[in-house]
Amino acid sequence: THEIKLGLLWYKLDVNRSNNASVAFVGRALGWKLSAMSRSEEKDDDNKANVDRKAFEEVVDVSCKNIGLETTRMEAFKLSGGVTETSAIGLRLSIGTREGVGLDDTYWIEEMEETESGQIIKSKRGFVKVRNVGDNKKDQSATSYAQVITGTNYSAGLGATELPLLGMNALFSFAAFPAKLSPFNAETSIPQSISLDNAQYNFGFKILSENKPAIGGMFAVQTSLAHTTNISELWFTIGVNVGVTSIDGKFYIPHFNTTKQIVGRDSVDIGASLTGNISAGLEKKFYFRRYGFLLGADVKYSLLRMSAKGKDETNTDDVTYKMTNGALGFDARAGLEIYMTPTFSIGMAAEYNLYGSASAYTALVSDKNNNDITKKSDAPGPDLTYGGLGYYVWINYSIPSFF
Repeated sequence: THEIKLGLLWYKLDVNRSNNASVAFVGRALGWKLSAMSRSEEKDDDNKANVDRKAFEEVVDVSCKNIGLETTRMEAFKLSGGVTETSAIGLRLSIGTREGVGLDDTYWIEEMEETESGQIIKSKRGFVKVRNVGDNKKDQSATSYAQVITGTNYSAGLGATELPLLGMNALFSFAAFPAKLSPFNAETSIPQSISLDNAQYNFGFKILSENKPAIGGMFAVQTSLAHTTNISELWFTIGVNVGVTSIDGKFYIPHFNTTKQIVGRDSVDIGASLTGNISAGLEKKFYFRRYGFLLGADVKYSLLRMSAKGKDETNTDDVTYKMTNGALGFDARAGLEIYMTPTFSIGMAAEYNLYGSASAYTALVSDKNNNDITKKSDAPGPDLTYGGLGYYVWINYSIPSFF
């Protein structure tokens, strides 16, 4: 059995103006928190005598990373500086490239306050975001400019402490977006069936009226491109929308008897149908204090699926009749985002989707295990467009840095 426990105890040496030294405990950073490793020596009969050594090295490597992570979370090791001058909408910080400051980094502005018990503590006045990084490697007097997001009455002499963020956001949104079908075979009592490879499953359908926009949700991840492009508040976004739209229409599917003969057609309401899209694009934000105006554009791939349940030719097991459509398009959007805290904001946006109109579908019949029984590409159907206005209301979580 091998047992390893790694960690660091951090202490700080302070020397006052009278050259009197004192030592204060800063914190504890644990490396390996799991139970001891155990392994039988009998497993070494395959000429792998260095297995123990490799396992030890892996544990040490993980432990060192854990120690580094916990150390950076300690207040004493967070990047900090001071406020050198202020203006109505921004301020100057005494730190820059030499200390590792990056574009769009977030900093708390703090003030030292004395409690009733005489203890000196840091009080957060608000937070700022760095919009221009001073190159104090070349010019020691260079300062960084930070835009005020929250807080008022800042003055020179206040402290600034970094709030380490990963540079990634997670968005959770309510969504309303278009997937509009035109009436199809509406005047026909029983529409002509689609010819499939397996003819006994031929089915027809009709759309009686135009449907309303889909209602659902959106999840997206944003990655900051500020450090890569040197453009403030530029984000790469990838997202997924999933929604439901109610379709006023019917499927006309075969009805089998016990001898596998078609004895008629059953009409089944279409009703709630799944639709959605995946998207990837860019977004630029413009902030005035906590309020951000945003502009964005995406490439999208949208899908719609209509389906109905029936019985197979033995009239025992379920089968599913489906009509699906997919199309590539684009969107452009504008919106407003409001910081509530440095890691949490809310927002809303309207977008316009640009798509052509399509009337070709994939007709598919699948068994109870979702295996294809028969299908047909380019099956005729109603005109469908994913173009038009969409609306979103979201919460945005800025993910803290893990390193």
